[in-house]
Amino acid sequence: MVIDFHTHMFPDSLAVKTIPLLAERSGLMAHTDGTVKQTLEKMKEAGVTCAVQQNIATNPRQMTKVNDFAISCNQLDEIVAFGSVHPEADSLEYELDKLKDAGILGIKLHPDYQGFFVDDPKMQPVYEAILKRGFILQFHTGLDLGLPEPIHAAPKALSRTLGLFSGEKVVFAHMAGFQMADDALEYIIGKDVYIDTSCAFGYADENMLLTMFKSHPENKILFATDCPWGNFKTDIKALLSLDLTDELKEKILHKNAEKLLAFK
Repeated sequence: MVIDFHTHMFPDSLAVKTIPLLAERSGLMAHTDGTVKQTLEKMKEAGVTCAVQQNIATNPRQMTKVNDFAISCNQLDEIVAFGSVHPEADSLEYELDKLKDAGILGIKLHPDYQGFFVDDPKMQPVYEAILKRGFILQFHTGLDLGLPEPIHAAPKALSRTLGLFSGEKVVFAHMAGFQMADDALEYIIGKDVYIDTSCAFGYADENMLLTMFKSHPENKILFATDCPWGNFKTDIKALLSLDLTDELKEKILHKNAEKLLAFK
C-alpha cells in the first residue's frame, strides 16, 4: 500500500491552463496533465492506493470554488482532498465549518501564494481556528520555484511556530524546507511535527536525506511526491532504494498516513 500525502489536481478546464503556466514559471516538468482522471491513471500504474489532494486558495475570491472542488473530489475512493482558506477572507470561519461538515480532513496553507509569513503573530487566530476543529494543517515550506523571494516559510521561522503546534496534527511539506535542507535539519528535524517527502528525491543530497530520515521521529514522516511535479514511480523507487529498515519504509509509505488520516 502507498499513500501519497501531497498531490495537486485541478478541474479539467483549469488544468489545461494552469499546468503549462506553472511549469514555465518553475522550470519543472509536469508528470501528469493535472486532471483528476490522468492522476488516477498514473496512480494505478505506480501502485499508489490513495492520494491526498492539496488545494490552495490563492486569494479570498476563489476560496469557495477551490473548496467546492475539494469536496467533490473527496467523494472518490482514491482521493482524500484537503481544503484551503485564505487568511484575508471574511468568511474564513464559515468556510472551515462547511469543510468540516462535508467530511474534509485537512487544510492546506501556502504562505508564499497567500502572502503571509508563517511566524507572523496575526496568523495565530487562523491556525487556532483550523486546529480547534480537528483539521490536519499542512504548510508549504521553503522555496517555491515559481515565486520570487522572500521565502515566507523558512525552517527558522517555522521553528518559532512549534510552540503553537505541540501535539497538533501539523505537516511541514518538502522535508520542512524545500532547497533548505541544512536549515531544516538544524531547526525542524527531530521535532514533534510531521514532515512529508515531496520534492525531496532528486533535489536533496541522498546522504542528507538519510540523516534527516534517521533523525526525525519515525511515526512523523509521510511519503509524498508533489505530483504532477513529482513522479510516483520514481519517488517510490528512490525511497525503497535508501538504506533504511523495511519497517521505517512501510511507515513512510503508508502506515503513518493511515494513522494520521484515521483510516479503518
